[in-house]
Amino acid sequence: MSDNFKAQFFQHVDDSVLQYIAELGEAVAIPSVSADLQTHLTDIIAMEKWALDYIERLGGTAELLPNPKGVDDDGNELPPILLAEFKAAENSESKKTVCCYAHLDVQPAAKEDGWDSDPFVLTEKDDKLYGRGSTDDKGPALSWLWVIQAHR
Repeated sequence: MSDNFKAQFFQHVDDSVLQYIAELGEAVAIPSVSADLQTHLTDIIAMEKWALDYIERLGGTAELLPNPKGVDDDGNELPPILLAEFKAAENSESKKTVCCYAHLDVQPAAKEDGWDSDPFVLTEKDDKLYGRGSTDDKGPALSWLWVIQAHR
């Protein structure tokens, strides 16, 4: 990897920090709580659609597939599975495949659980960002998309 490429890549990342924070804030704001499907199934699907739209804006293809299990042990409908693909712009058939996995659902959270701020509002405190899903796993999932964006 050339020094010029690295410099351009890292400059792109530095220039995109505000975008990354704003988009992470959008994702954190969607309460995609999988432990309460009766209340949050629509939120989980909204989060998946948000990611699907983002993937398509980056030039990837994506679709929501029915969950093969159908329902959980309590009979609640399970959310679909988001499957996406990005192909190289040139000679895609001869390129290596990279498989990435991430989940876009989160565990329940409330201020009463000990949060200093609303867990579904991305909050900066002491140069750190706090929000449900920001590290498990919406932030890491978005990081894959930001890397693809940086390489496009």
